[in-house]
Amino acid sequence: MTDKPIHWTPDLTLPTSKSTMQHFTANAGGDRLEIDATPWGEADLAVNGRSIAHIETAPSAGDAFRALETIAEDFEAGKEARGDRRLDQAIEDDDVRQRLGLTRLLGGRDQRDR
Repeated sequence: MTDKPIHWTPDLTLPTSKSTMQHFTANAGGDRLEIDATPWGEADLAVNGRSIAHIETAPSAGDAFRALETIAEDFEAGKEARGDRRLDQAIEDDDVRQRLGLTRLLGGRDQRDR
């Protein structure tokens, strides 16, 4: 994780309720970061308009946001360690699932169904 926390700004133009998507933006290390989170626990993280992480089954929007926030911090810290080189691959959400104690879906089925 980065030494400096990323300061997220909510999009206050969106209506606020328990059933609406929340949109957050931040600038860090020359990148524009965005997180969109739904109340049912689905969320996306984009860096400079490119999607790098997606969560489908977090327990809540808050849990999804915190998991993606951690990925964003790790991404920015890794960028500093790489000397600002870009990776050609997206960050998979397997680590996020593991942190949240969730199982991975295989072909639309939960691993426990196998």
